[in-house]
Amino acid sequence: MKDLTLIIPFKNENVYVQTVLRTVYGYLTKRNIDFEVIAVDDSNDGTWEILQSLKKKYDDFTPVQGWKPPGYGKALRKGFQLAKGRIVIPFNGDLCDSLDDVTQYVKIINEGYDMAFGSRYIKDGGAKGYPKLKKIISLLGNYAILFLFRVKCNDITQSFKAYKRTVLQAVRPKSNGYEISMEIALKAIRKGFTYKTIPVTWVGRKSGASKMKLWKSLPVYIIRLMKILLNLD
Repeated sequence: MKDLTLIIPFKNENVYVQTVLRTVYGYLTKRNIDFEVIAVDDSNDGTWEILQSLKKKYDDFTPVQGWKPPGYGKALRKGFQLAKGRIVIPFNGDLCDSLDDVTQYVKIINEGYDMAFGSRYIKDGGAKGYPKLKKIISLLGNYAILFLFRVKCNDITQSFKAYKRTVLQAVRPKSNGYEISMEIALKAIRKGFTYKTIPVTWVGRKSGASKMKLWKSLPVYIIRLMKILLNLD
C-alpha cells in the first residue's frame, strides 16, 4: 500500500500536463513521500497522447481515460477505484492547488484524523485571481452549508481535500460533477469520520480557462445538497 495517491483529472490541458507532472514528481520525491499519481483524462486535445508518452518517465504513474460522457466527479470516482494509497487527495490539473498544502494534509491524516479540509476564507488562507462573482457565490453557499450542517469548515465545496481511503469506501460518492467534494465531506461527517480544517492557498491559472461553469454547476450543487440534508441520497 502506498502512503499517498494523488488523483489528477485532466480535461484539455495539453499546455499544462507536462509541467504539472514534472512539478508534482519533483516536489513529492524530494520529500521522500511514498506516492502514486493517477491521471484521469477527459480530453480531446492531445492530452491523452502526452500522458501515455510519460508512462515510462515516471514511476507509479497510471494514466486512464475517464467515463463517457465526461464529468469531474466521474473522473474522481474512477481514480478512487484505482487508488492504492492509504491517503487519497484530488489535485487539480492546472496547479491552482498548493503542494505545500498537500504535505500539510498528509501530516493531519498521520496525526489520526480521517480527513483534512482546506479553507481559502480563513486567516492565512487565500485565493488569488479568483473571479469576484464566483467568490461571492462560493462564500454565500459555504456559509449556508455551515449553518445547515454545523460543519467546522467555511469552504466545504472546494475539491482540494484529503481522505483516508477507508472514508471513500464507506461513503461511496455518486456525484458526476464538481459537487462530489461537498458530497463526500458531508456524508463522511454524518457517519462520524473526523476532520481538521487548515488555511490553504489557491492561485488562478496563468493560461487557459477553468472547466467549471458556474451557472451549470450551481443547480446541481443545490439538488445534491438538499438530497443529503433530507437523507434522500
